[in-house]
Amino acid sequence: MDRPFYRTLAERIESRIAAGHYAVGSQLPTEPEFEREFGVSRITIRQALGLLKRRGLLASRSGLGTVVRSAGTESRLMTISGSMRDLTYYAAGTQYTPLGRTLITPAGQIGAALKLSTGGKAVCFRGLRARPPVGNFGLEEVYIPESLARCLDNARLGSASLFSRLEEENNLTIAEVEQTITAVAAPVAVARELALAARTPMLKATRIYCLADGQPVELAVSYYDVGKFEYVMKLFPE
Repeated sequence: MDRPFYRTLAERIESRIAAGHYAVGSQLPTEPEFEREFGVSRITIRQALGLLKRRGLLASRSGLGTVVRSAGTESRLMTISGSMRDLTYYAAGTQYTPLGRTLITPAGQIGAALKLSTGGKAVCFRGLRARPPVGNFGLEEVYIPESLARCLDNARLGSASLFSRLEEENNLTIAEVEQTITAVAAPVAVARELALAARTPMLKATRIYCLADGQPVELAVSYYDVGKFEYVMKLFPE
């Protein structure tokens, strides 16, 4: 998949912020001004600014437009761009065992991540990922808005991924996946499914799958047993 230009544009704007060209608290140029400077469409500008807003660098202010909120991400955060193909290859090398499919009314971070209206429903798909010879190494909880999940079934997922099935069944194209990986203590329910002691150190990967207009269509939360899971990334020049 070719790298979307809005990501490159977002990095150029981020570089200007880091260099002090756009100071914290100052107003960014308007969308028409960015259009003229970079020679791109209005939607590309909005996607780039939206990405920087999600990263906490920009904010919308009534009467002011878009302003600089932060001069850069925290030192503990490292941003790396990759390919969605990596997620497909990851799934293809594993075996999925379904644990359940439940209709819920998500609140808090789940509802906010999916941008659901108050009372909006989502389907939660739970399952285990295994890889010979280590066995089960991860537990996945995938949340998809009810309107997009009606034809989806994780009972026979096998080595496929829910996001690819989501695209096929709804004739959608996912344009971006934002992944955050953190170290956590295993929640009790997760530890039980993976036969681990409570609060065992684990890796937690949170992925938000979005369309080209920035609309999220899937939230996936995966917990990995650090004793059985290895994350390898290869980086190449663009």
